[in-house]
Amino acid sequence: PTAAIMRSLLIAATFLCGGAIAQGTSKLYPPGWNKEATKPPMGWRSWNAFGNRIDEKTFEAAVDAITARVWNEPKVSLADAGYVRVGIDEGWENCSGTDPAGGMRQHDEAGFPLINVERFPDMKRLVAYGHSKGVKMGWYLNGCACGEAKERLPNYRGDVQRLAEFGFDAVKIDGCGAATNMTYYAQLMAATNKTYEIENCHWGVCGADRKFHNPDGASCPTEGWCPFNHFRTSGDINAGPMSWFANLQTTVRFLDASAPLSRPSCWAYPDMLEVGRVQGASFAWQRAHFGAWCVVSAPLVLGLDLTDTANLASVVPIVTNPEAIAVNQQWAGHPGRLVAQFDPPAAPP
Repeated sequence: PTAAIMRSLLIAATFLCGGAIAQGTSKLYPPGWNKEATKPPMGWRSWNAFGNRIDEKTFEAAVDAITARVWNEPKVSLADAGYVRVGIDEGWENCSGTDPAGGMRQHDEAGFPLINVERFPDMKRLVAYGHSKGVKMGWYLNGCACGEAKERLPNYRGDVQRLAEFGFDAVKIDGCGAATNMTYYAQLMAATNKTYEIENCHWGVCGADRKFHNPDGASCPTEGWCPFNHFRTSGDINAGPMSWFANLQTTVRFLDASAPLSRPSCWAYPDMLEVGRVQGASFAWQRAHFGAWCVVSAPLVLGLDLTDTANLASVVPIVTNPEAIAVNQQWAGHPGRLVAQFDPPAAPP
């Protein structure tokens, strides 16, 4: 299988070296091209709770917590409610590459990502552990504290080869390093003969990406171009009381009444949920946060520490609300949109 993946990736790379297809002109990657994320994805990702302070035990514990049938009556798990994904974020990398300025901080010379093996001794085994519990596993690429300043084609190929070899189901691609060409990543992933749920984390910058000016690095889809499955509309969310409300506003431009760019397999995403982490927030304000994500069909990606059972218990009634989740998951021709504007209170309720 590894040799076949390598051959496929080399063919894809040869095709793309002739000139990557510019944003909006490719007919190969319209919304839904890979048939992933036909409904807004639901799961958990590590960044909000842990930052880069993670290891394989972080994710074993998250898999166990998300599949534990301990909530409500009759007893169900978060996975039963729809949260069937666990995502590894920044912190798995070994950022000691030999030439950061030349595009080798997170990658070796052959383009393969460098793994911190003290924290993650066997990535393939960790992915298999998630799969054994019925959980889809996601990875994270193009980070290493923004350490790679030059685009290298071998890095794209090495990323995708390891993504396939380790058995991941999904991947978040940051806008922090120089590997920002989403069309290229899509082409290489298609060549593995497996589909992946792809998150474009380029912070809502349309057109060429902000840092490396790559026309295929846009965070924003067009009517006919969406080589990813959900796209960040904003900068990073945080636990401040008004952060989620500010991020919510960044979805508006993608929710046009007659021609929304947020749609199945190409969802506008104002970042992970901060439910359970919003500073000083009442139950009602946390519920408003969750409800807003449901109304605009945003991916529902939990960001709190799932092993803090007391805190998790306080928001389980919110994040497992079946009616709210049904609104999020049902497509009726539109993702949901802004219908009225008003000034929020000086302090959240």
